[in-house]
Amino acid sequence: MMTGVHQSRKRIGLALAGVALVASGLVGTTAATARADDDFGDREERASSRIIGGTAVPNDAYPFMASLQFAGEAFCGGSLVAPRVVMTAAHCVTGADPLSGLPVPDVDGVTVTVGRTVLSDGSQGQDRGLAGADAGGPVVVHPRYLQGDEAYDLAFVTLDRPVSGIVPVKLPTKGTDALLRPGQSATVIGWGNTDTALGNFPDRLRQVQVPMLATEECELSYDSFRPGVNMCAGVVGKDSCQGDSGGPLFRRPPARDTAYQIGVVSYGDGCGEQGAPGVYVSLSSADLWDTLAESPEGKAIAKSLRR
Repeated sequence: MMTGVHQSRKRIGLALAGVALVASGLVGTTAATARADDDFGDREERASSRIIGGTAVPNDAYPFMASLQFAGEAFCGGSLVAPRVVMTAAHCVTGADPLSGLPVPDVDGVTVTVGRTVLSDGSQGQDRGLAGADAGGPVVVHPRYLQGDEAYDLAFVTLDRPVSGIVPVKLPTKGTDALLRPGQSATVIGWGNTDTALGNFPDRLRQVQVPMLATEECELSYDSFRPGVNMCAGVVGKDSCQGDSGGPLFRRPPARDTAYQIGVVSYGDGCGEQGAPGVYVSLSSADLWDTLAESPEGKAIAKSLRR
């Protein structure tokens, strides 16, 4: 089950999303509250991280970036890993079973936009719904996460039709292990909160460079940190935050222009604070992919991505 720290960050993200609905004029205050209560439901446990200390992203810089949306409002990030598959954090696409309390898939009303830099610019990117049962279902959540182990905070949503003209982000291979050394900088992107005091969610995608930290530093910061499955990155004043959950952490090998996604934004205690780096699901983890294959749906995803 999710810790109190994780819950508090996700509640902040959902509360601010509700404020955005009211401010946009899409719904009134009462309707927004009802939608948050009735339609989002257990999604109050979702959407945490944001970009702190970053800069605006030029148009079309990261076409593989995806935005998960509900009622036209972004609540989590993701990345295109295949023409019909977007990878994100499991907590973005699950609620809680009322009896067991364990996570269960919950993507009712969720849509995905891929390749957009400015959220309000409908001329950018491609909007997609989620696949139906005839296409294998709309979402595959890591089986260990569904069993209550939040270290495996990974999920994949299947789109109703392929995205065209956008190259999916590359995933780590044995030849890219050098990308994961502590002390090196990686890039995290998202539309998450940029001001912890005011709750400022930008319209334009933002990015920040964060240093990858040694496993020992991560373990000192979080009892829940899982070596071999998680990684952490960040420094005071530079971090992901509310609204960035599910988005990519990536690097480019020297002398190459190809981005390799090495992590998925998962959780953190606050944003950009001393001793509290952002935690990511490590996509170089053999255990992550081996255990994904414990479910038939996960095995199919892993095979399709050649993991």
